Amino acid sequence: MKESLWLININSMMKKIICLGMILFGIFSFSQTKQDKVKELISLSGAFPLSKKVEKELIDRYKKKYTNVPESEWKSIEKKINIDELVNKAIEIYGSKFSDKEIDGLLTFYKSDLGKKVIQNSPEILSEIQNEMSNWGSTVTETINADLVKLGYLKSPPPSKSEGPPPPMVTKN
Repeated sequence: MKESLWLININSMMKKIICLGMILFGIFSFSQTKQDKVKELISLSGAFPLSKKVEKELIDRYKKKYTNVPESEWKSIEKKINIDELVNKAIEIYGSKFSDKEIDGLLTFYKSDLGKKVIQNSPEILSEIQNEMSNWGSTVTETINADLVKLGYLKSPPPSKSEGPPPPMVTKN
């Protein structure tokens, strides 16, 4: 009798362990990993193009530049170019800056109507901000140069508009 009770308890315990294992397997197999969530976030936000199309466009630019290289040579070069390496680095960077909870919040935001509006308008907003930064930089340069000329520190002021892009911004640590 004791043996049969012992076997019943073991069978009951084994059933519980198997059920718990199945539940945990179900949870883990259906939940997104942080890496998957970040990849979705990057894709939704439009912050980083994740497609092989970008890879092809980049190679096509080189093909146009180097027209003397035969197509057969480009095939071996194309095999060495893989955007997934860059995507994985971007995922690591985003993942290091945001917690799982924050990523979930950002995903919810970018899927909302307001988030979609932000995505839609971001390129235009960034372009306008860049133009305004350029205008502001020119105004500041002109103001500084005019004051330095008045004070006698500049004998002949540099041209008001520089050729090429402005120097990169440097952050103080």
